[in-house]
Amino acid sequence: MTTRLQSQLDELLQYNTFLPDATPDRFHRLLDRLSQQRYSTFAALYAECFQRFEGNPRLDPFFSSAVHLILLPVTQRRLIINDPVFQIWMALAFQHANAVLTEQADNTASLQDMLLELPAVLQRITQTAVDHKYSNHPPIRRFNVDPLVAAATPPSYEFPEDESTRKHLERNGYSLHFFRDVVSVALSRIANTWPACYEQFRHLVKLICYLPDGTFRSCSAARYTGVILLSAKDHSILEIEESLVHETTHQLLYSLVEVCPIIDEQRAGERLFSLPWSGLQRDLHGYVHAFFAALAQVKYLERVRQRPATEMQRAEERMLDILRGLIKALPELEACDEFTPRGRTFMDNLALEVHALRSRHAGLLSQSSATTGNKPAIGMAV
Repeated sequence: MTTRLQSQLDELLQYNTFLPDATPDRFHRLLDRLSQQRYSTFAALYAECFQRFEGNPRLDPFFSSAVHLILLPVTQRRLIINDPVFQIWMALAFQHANAVLTEQADNTASLQDMLLELPAVLQRITQTAVDHKYSNHPPIRRFNVDPLVAAATPPSYEFPEDESTRKHLERNGYSLHFFRDVVSVALSRIANTWPACYEQFRHLVKLICYLPDGTFRSCSAARYTGVILLSAKDHSILEIEESLVHETTHQLLYSLVEVCPIIDEQRAGERLFSLPWSGLQRDLHGYVHAFFAALAQVKYLERVRQRPATEMQRAEERMLDILRGLIKALPELEACDEFTPRGRTFMDNLALEVHALRSRHAGLLSQSSATTGNKPAIGMAV
């Protein structure tokens, strides 16, 4: 990495959490850097394959599609390269390419087969964009997800392949149409409560999967970045708002880590941490994700206004429950020495936010400490 790029990353992280109340310009700069990095990765794959397979007529469909993508205007190209389906394909293509380059693969057949999937991948992405052109939220689907998404979600969720199982599961939970309406209401409330958070959601979440038979409340993973899984086990619109904010924040951290790793993998051990909100065990990656998402939830809940009295009370109780967990987790993360230098800067910035929240809500925390115990926070699956 050049000195200039290192300096830009340092400046990007300085006094910044990337949360919606941080400098919006730096969030968009993060997205720009992420897009540039993904484009450079694809261009490198194309160049390596062209050098290795030049003159192979079988791969003409791949090379033609790749050149077309590379030559698209930047805005159109970014819509494609940031699509979850394209990102999953890219990860698989690179796995096969690395196997060939490191001579772990006996031949190039698997790599060629993966490369030849690109035209169909681009066609499916384009068709989805056309079908969903005029909606105010990302596609919300049950089982009709892209095959690459379905292949990437296990063990989070395994999409059933047989039609009879799908029809049986579709009788559970709400109808897809009703769930879309519920999500639309929740997103409208997020837009009114914290417009900058809704703006981040629009950029980061590309697909919602409605899976009422899931074992989670909400779920996401870096291997299918841009996709969030919801089981609709929330008990109110407010809880759905929390789930959406929570999962959007996971997407935000996936984007940051892809550009700038925050954990030193050479120093990271196998230590597990107990989440203060639920008692579930997580490695350091999962602990940081839970901490970051919980911080966003507190910041969202303290902005909730003009709701019915019972909902306002619930929002305050939830905010205090989650904030107590953040305060409990903070010393453990501050003492952790497994972060990269930039990761430590990022965590120090988050710590300042927690200290500020504790000071701002000190009165409420003291009033409720005698009567309220910690309750599991929603959507804490990572």
